[in-house]
Amino acid sequence: MTLSSAGTPTQYAVELQGCTKQFSTPGGGTYFAVRDIDLKVEPGRFVSIVGPTGSGKSTILNMAAGLLKPSSGTASSFGAPVHGVNRRASYMFQQDALLPWKTVIENVSLGLTMAGVGKAEAHSEAQRWLEKVGLKNFADRYPHQLSGGMRKRTAVAQAWIVNPDILLMDEPFSALDVQTRQIMENELLALWQESGKAVVFITHDLDEAIALSDEVVILGAGPGSTVVGNYEITIPRPRDLLDIRDDPKFVELHREIWGRLKIEVSKTYEAARAEEGEVA
Repeated sequence: MTLSSAGTPTQYAVELQGCTKQFSTPGGGTYFAVRDIDLKVEPGRFVSIVGPTGSGKSTILNMAAGLLKPSSGTASSFGAPVHGVNRRASYMFQQDALLPWKTVIENVSLGLTMAGVGKAEAHSEAQRWLEKVGLKNFADRYPHQLSGGMRKRTAVAQAWIVNPDILLMDEPFSALDVQTRQIMENELLALWQESGKAVVFITHDLDEAIALSDEVVILGAGPGSTVVGNYEITIPRPRDLLDIRDDPKFVELHREIWGRLKIEVSKTYEAARAEEGEVA
């Protein structure tokens, strides 16, 4: 058991111990998405998971969220087993979950109203969050009236308003252009740094992972992916993500991590080519 500096047992915000997830295939076989995954995320830490396509990144996030049950191994959160939906976590998907028939403020306040908070109080808190994400003048707009960046700001407010202890983010900014993505990354860091919450962030973008994180976890090629690397990101905070890619420490870390990641990307590419050859 890991102890904190005070000598007390560490209660990890997310802890996966020996987690394997397998699925049945239409032909009656078995497909292993991930095998023997060990992942520990302390409260207040920002951890990114990267890996080649098909390496099970979303599967890991879904086990932490309680949306998938491990076939073997255990998933826990703050010392308690995860059975069903992890109520201490909010999930931000690649595609936002905004309801098109509700206004921005109604979408942001939805989590509170579903939890039994009165409409007036929920809207008041939603307005406060819209101000934090720069949308105070767009409360009465509908999702289709927003730009991509505005929709993401709305989704961030929607995820954070319920005051989760953990934010699980599955490639939330991948659909944005580069400039908007960097602005959103900076805004996310500003919110996170004042919150003390744990973040588990899935991305294909190694630059993004290094710029945002305290730790980067690399998954190996699938199927049956495992953790093949853990890297501490020692770049000091606060960070300005618009300039961080010129930092010599960033360049050094990128070179080191990519050196390991590209091995797994190459395995995935070669396996896909071999499969194409068999089909041909």
